[in-house]
Amino acid sequence: MKRLLIGIAGLVGLTISSCAISILATALPKELIQQTVACPTDGKAKTENFQVLSTHRWSQGIVILFSGLCPGEGKTAMKRIIGHKVIKWSGMGWQISSSDSYVLKNTPSKPEKLVNYKVSRSSNLNGDRYTVLYGQALKPKVATIEATFNNGQILRDRSSDGAFVLIATGATGVCEVRILGSDNQILRQEEPVIPKQIIRDGNTHWCLPVSYQL
Repeated sequence: MKRLLIGIAGLVGLTISSCAISILATALPKELIQQTVACPTDGKAKTENFQVLSTHRWSQGIVILFSGLCPGEGKTAMKRIIGHKVIKWSGMGWQISSSDSYVLKNTPSKPEKLVNYKVSRSSNLNGDRYTVLYGQALKPKVATIEATFNNGQILRDRSSDGAFVLIATGATGVCEVRILGSDNQILRQEEPVIPKQIIRDGNTHWCLPVSYQL
């Protein structure tokens, strides 16, 4: 009887411990989310007026999209930036896996620009690989962003708040980006430029022909 009670107590303790870990894992790591990051214009400067635009869940944690201000050329003017942070649950706690950002440019373009975005990827090539497509919609008619990654995954995210993030585990690049309207029609589709880092590292960026993707 005594052994039975000890066994039950151990089982209850384990259950409570598992529940506590589960609750901890689902709680958002506010300190890491609000932690400022280095500027893309000057690695020594920290982003000012840091604001979280949106939070996106994924299989291994969360991805946040943020905006802020960074010094421009000559540090005489501040430039608005947009960026993302990938925050993963390691089993013992939360940690920032990667972060990236870019300067928003207001230069006119033809045809009319519908979204601005950037493609980045995890820097830990010996660990989990993933590629992130993130940015903001510039026009109200943009409803959804869809992308085909070079590992075959096709992901989409609604831009109801103007911000979007797509993250594909195992991918090293993006083959095609499609901008969709409210009735699911394709407003525009394009092939992103392959990041220079991928070319320097010699990583494969192989995309199927469009006929095989449809």
